[in-house]
Amino acid sequence: MSPQVEKLHAYLNQYYQPEEWPTLLAQAEEWAATKPLEGLRILDATPLFRNTLAKHMALLAGGALVYVPQVSKMPTDPAIFAKLDDFGIGVAHKGDNFFDIVLDCSGQFSRLKPKLGFAELTRSGVKYYEHTPSRPVLVADAGRIKRIETSLGTGESFFRAMQQLGYDSFQGRRLLVAGYGKVGRGIVLYALKNGMKVTVADVDDISAELPDGVAYVNANDTEGFNTAASRAWCLVTATGVAGALRRRLQAATLATSAVMLANMGVEDEFGAEIPESRVLNKKRPLNFILEEPTAMRYIETTMALHNACALELLTQDLPHKCMTPPQDVEDKLLSIAAERGTIGADIRTMLTEFK
Repeated sequence: MSPQVEKLHAYLNQYYQPEEWPTLLAQAEEWAATKPLEGLRILDATPLFRNTLAKHMALLAGGALVYVPQVSKMPTDPAIFAKLDDFGIGVAHKGDNFFDIVLDCSGQFSRLKPKLGFAELTRSGVKYYEHTPSRPVLVADAGRIKRIETSLGTGESFFRAMQQLGYDSFQGRRLLVAGYGKVGRGIVLYALKNGMKVTVADVDDISAELPDGVAYVNANDTEGFNTAASRAWCLVTATGVAGALRRRLQAATLATSAVMLANMGVEDEFGAEIPESRVLNKKRPLNFILEEPTAMRYIETTMALHNACALELLTQDLPHKCMTPPQDVEDKLLSIAAERGTIGADIRTMLTEFK
C-alpha cells in the first residue's frame, strides 16, 4: 500500500478492530494489488465522519484520486474534514466538474457530468436520476446490503441517540413508527429488544408483515393516526419521503400531547406545518447528533458496495439509467461480512427475515 494509505490505515486502527470493517479491509487489500481505479478522479459525497475514511482508504488503495465536496447538504464532522489533507484526500469546490466518477448521496451532484457515471447511496437520491440521467447510475440502496445499514444500523443508532439525549429507559413505553421500509423495520426490531409497545403507521396495509405484538394503523386514517400519536411516548418518522406526514399529522393534536417527535430520514418527513423546534435535532436525522451516526460494523459493507459500484462503471456501453448493483458483487461482500464480521449472525438473520 502507498504511504498515504498506510498512514490512514494506522489512524483507523486506533478506533476499530479488523472484525468491525472486514469488507473494506478486504477491498483495500485486493485493490492495492490490482489498482483498478488507477488515476481516476472520484468525488465521494458520503456523509463525512471518521468511519467514512475507511471507505476512502479502499478507493485510495485502488489508485483513485479521491475528493470530498467542500459544501455538502449532508452532515459533516469538521474535525474529520480538517484531516483530509493529511491522508491525501482532496477537496472539491463549487463548480468543479472534472470527475470520472461521482459517488453521490441524496442526489446532491446529479447535475454534474462525470466521464463514466454515478453511484447513488440513498433511495431518496434516486428521484434526481430517474428521468433521463446524463450518465449510467448504479443505486447502492437498491441491493440487499443496504439493509445492514438501514435495518440494523439505523435502528441501533436511533436508540443510541436517544440515550445520548438522556433517555435510558424504554421498557413499556409506546413508540409510533411512521413507515415500514428498511429503516422502519430496523427501528421496530430494536424497539422490541428494548421492551417497548410498538405501533406502525403506513399508507399500505402491512399488518400481516408485522412481528407479534406490534399494532398497525393506516396513515391515511387521519383520526386513527393522530389518536395513536397522542398516546405515544415518541413518534419517529422512517418513510424516506419528504413531507410524508403533511396533512396527516395535525398540529393541534401535538399542542395537547407530550409526544416526542423524531426523524430518521434524510428529508423533512413532517412537513412545514410542524415547526423545527417541535422535532428533536430540528428535523434532521436524529442519529446525526452522534459522533458516529451509524456504527462502523453496520455501515462498512454499504460503503464497500458504494465503492464497488465505481468498478462496475468501468464497463463499456452501460445504459444511461438507474441500475441495481450486480448480484455477484453483493454476494462477495455479504460473504466476507457474514464470515469475518462481528455482526455475521445478525446479517444472516436479517437476510432470512427481511426478504
